[in-house]
Amino acid sequence: MASPGRLGTYRFFFVSATLICLGGFVIMGAFTAFFAWADSSAANKKPPSAATIVRDASYNVAGSYGITGMQQLKITPTADTPSFISDPLKEQRGIVLLVYCRGAVADRQMVTFFNHVKSEYVGESSFFAFEARDVSALGDVLAQLHAYNPPMLAVIDSQGRVRSLYTGWIDEQTLEQRVSDAVSF
Repeated sequence: MASPGRLGTYRFFFVSATLICLGGFVIMGAFTAFFAWADSSAANKKPPSAATIVRDASYNVAGSYGITGMQQLKITPTADTPSFISDPLKEQRGIVLLVYCRGAVADRQMVTFFNHVKSEYVGESSFFAFEARDVSALGDVLAQLHAYNPPMLAVIDSQGRVRSLYTGWIDEQTLEQRVSDAVSF
């Protein structure tokens, strides 16, 4: 009996590899055709006329979290806002607020970062750190921030606009940069 040779020995492998490659090309071609069709149909649409475009100067700005068109969070003093928050805003001073969990290693590290940044910017902003169990002293501030889970850091500029809001751990460089950006406006 004659030996099948190398091609005969690996025939199943070559046939399988060829079928897999052909299947891949068919799938790739289908995706390419679909995306080309979608792109051409979008290109054929007419742009809106000038009469239909709404001009809103407040829309095209970066709001809270840097999302264009989103209304920026703002702390507006109310009867439920504690005076240590409302007084700096009346004096047009920024506020840096940290809410942390006592005992958590990462939170202790954030308090250290907070205190270091505070020592550099205390003349330009008001700094407040609260343990999570003491947040009732913040009145309606957390509700205005829409943030309830510690750790939380809010950097509020002198106009009451929330420049940065972080829930979760942040490093010292980020904290210092955000405070620096807020006090420079």
